[in-house]
Amino acid sequence: MITDVYPLKAQFLSGQPVELAVELHNGESAAKKWLVEIEVRWLLESVERLTREVNIPAGEDLTLTVQLHAQEADFNGYGVDVSLLNGEEICSTASTAFDVVSDWRKSTRYGFLSDFYTHELGDSEDVRWLNKLHLNLVQFYDWMYKHDDLVCTQNEYTDLMGRTLNLDVVKEKVALCHQYNMKAIAYGAIYAASKPFYEKHPEWALYQSNGEAYDFIQIFTIMNIEEKSPWRNHIIHEYKRTIEEVDFDGIHLDTYGFPKTGISKLEGSDSTEVIRLDEQFPGFINQTRAELEKAKDDIGLIFNNVGNWPVDTVALAEQDAIYIEVWKPYERYHHIRQILRWAQYYGQGKPVILAAYLQPFRLDTPLRAQYSALLLTAVITAHGGYHLLMGENGGVLTQAYYVDHTIAEPAFLEQIRGYYDFNIRYANLLYNDSLRDVSMTHVDGDNLEYVFEGVNYSTYGESGKVWTIVRENDHLKTISFINLSNNEEDLWNEGKNKPNAVSNMKVKILLERDVKAVYMMSPDQHLGRPQPVDYQITDALRGKTLELTIPTLDIWSVLAVEL
Repeated sequence: MITDVYPLKAQFLSGQPVELAVELHNGESAAKKWLVEIEVRWLLESVERLTREVNIPAGEDLTLTVQLHAQEADFNGYGVDVSLLNGEEICSTASTAFDVVSDWRKSTRYGFLSDFYTHELGDSEDVRWLNKLHLNLVQFYDWMYKHDDLVCTQNEYTDLMGRTLNLDVVKEKVALCHQYNMKAIAYGAIYAASKPFYEKHPEWALYQSNGEAYDFIQIFTIMNIEEKSPWRNHIIHEYKRTIEEVDFDGIHLDTYGFPKTGISKLEGSDSTEVIRLDEQFPGFINQTRAELEKAKDDIGLIFNNVGNWPVDTVALAEQDAIYIEVWKPYERYHHIRQILRWAQYYGQGKPVILAAYLQPFRLDTPLRAQYSALLLTAVITAHGGYHLLMGENGGVLTQAYYVDHTIAEPAFLEQIRGYYDFNIRYANLLYNDSLRDVSMTHVDGDNLEYVFEGVNYSTYGESGKVWTIVRENDHLKTISFINLSNNEEDLWNEGKNKPNAVSNMKVKILLERDVKAVYMMSPDQHLGRPQPVDYQITDALRGKTLELTIPTLDIWSVLAVEL
């Protein structure tokens, strides 16, 4: 049988050969000769088909490595469907996905690593797991010696949180990421200094109105990042050292959400000059890029907009994605939609990553945590966003200190892999910038462009209903159906009950053009493979109308209509 299938890189560049691993097991008492059939598909189009014959002794395993044709693409997601045949009989099936891009910035799937202990030397399983999730950006969280002295001169060191870490482990994992076409991004807070550093440079700190320097968790002092502050040059120099000495590919510029303003003492202890950090961040980001590009080509920069602040001022700075850490009061599903839409507007095409940590994996049952993650993944992806949640070896983020992540149950890890495969396979539908969200203007009321019958639905993510997310352009219409039934609240960071399956939902879509294809897909059904949908064209009140019935909705399904 097929025990696993996955691409050998997290992402492939245009023209790069694509390699696939198919893991097989013969659990029978005799040797078996099987035929492995592989089909590569772009949406409905078959791109490549091939077969391989395998001979596996009784009780043995075999990993078949298959090289597929290189694909030329600016940004395409592909599905891979694998069948194992014994003669004419299909005895096992599996699916995976991969994407091909001209530049990694076309699709930014963010994961994390946080364990850099000496015993991790030689352990590649964590990065291998990230590869199976297609995570092409990896944040190395709290890898450093001190926040103001990032690269230790000794191999083993104790960080400011009391952990003993190993620089060789960090370097080894950076190299592993590169083998998988992942960008290794070093965590680096932009204004946090140790207490001894602050005591040497008190005038570099940022001060409160009571004359005391800003403090964070009694461990760090907040420093002044304005352009004339020596701290800015100091920390950017430290970032450059990480690129030169550890071979990182970029920096995760972390902030804490406060302070938003502070008082500079650069002109003396009596100074009352107020610094607005939202005005200082863009210049800091741009200067960081300019300096790091002297050390390495293709630098990646991610800046943390904590609590969705200050996206409006930093969106067009020289960072590679809009990254937002989601906190209260953004607590409901419709807030996720709101954050994504504004960030996409301000970013003018930059990908948007949400760090929306899920406390149910720490505070609730594994099953309720699982459904909270699947639903949130669906919500973020259906609105064209990316989600930082997964990392390490089965780790899930539950709060802002990544070291304290939770290791998830195997059943959830299998399901979330299916969702991440789905997101890559249908990237050209889910991350299509030309699609306009018309959920609130083309549904309900006097609107007949999209009509849903036989289901309790909502266009803005109400609890207990099916959320309908409608996006369209002149030649494509997509509808995501997200099942929020069997839940009495719409708080994204709370555990969720298993949604009740919804059957026989009727959909009517007003047409302007002839229909080329209609199909459904779901990460919950048919291994995520596209399924044809029976439909009819009727002459309704406002013109030709496509009518169809969706047999079953589990958690998330997507309907696509090509025109």
